[in-house]
Amino acid sequence: MKKVVPSTLTSLNLLCGFWAILVNDPQLSFYLVLVAIGFDFVDGLSARALKVQSLFGKELDSLADMVTFGVVPGFLYYHHVLQPLADGTLASVGLMLLATLVPVCAGLRLAKFNVKDSGKKEFSGMPSSAAALMIVSIPYLGLEWVSWTGNWPLIALPLVFSLLMVSKLRMFSLKNLNGGWKANLFPIIYALGMLPLIFLLGSYALPVSILWYLMLSLVYAVFTEPS
Repeated sequence: MKKVVPSTLTSLNLLCGFWAILVNDPQLSFYLVLVAIGFDFVDGLSARALKVQSLFGKELDSLADMVTFGVVPGFLYYHHVLQPLADGTLASVGLMLLATLVPVCAGLRLAKFNVKDSGKKEFSGMPSSAAALMIVSIPYLGLEWVSWTGNWPLIALPLVFSLLMVSKLRMFSLKNLNGGWKANLFPIIYALGMLPLIFLLGSYALPVSILWYLMLSLVYAVFTEPS
């Protein structure tokens, strides 16, 4: 019976992802992705706590993540950010290809994770959930700031975060935190840095939290040895 718990949580992750596509709403879909991230976090915790980790659960988790953190962000970003920028058939095809990078790179990232069994203390490449949160936060927050930046950040963002997912950049993990404060120094710094961000930025703290995670991971990759 205990084996059902992690798989149920993973299935709820998948449910949230599919509903995010069905509703296709920048705000509601964003909240569904946030809830899915919560399920993705606790399914692994529950499997370890109940000692029911399995290859089945690992594969199911990756399949759910492929939908929620690959297909969903690419779909939402295209419909609510990129599609309005198209001014012709050729531009539409190019922007569709750009959006397609997100699920393709998420799939490659998840396959690499399964094969190399990474992620215990660090990740190789940005986790698909972190990249997805960054990408879906843009349609959620709206595009009012585009008037003074131009469209280039909107086009660059899915490209950059897709490439980060398949990169070899070492990024610290926020899971499996044990071994004392020295072993978890970077997660602690990340959490402490998030407190003023949430207070000062409100909803904008969500995408900034991913940039903060990326910046700290660059420092982590330079000053620590591979685990």
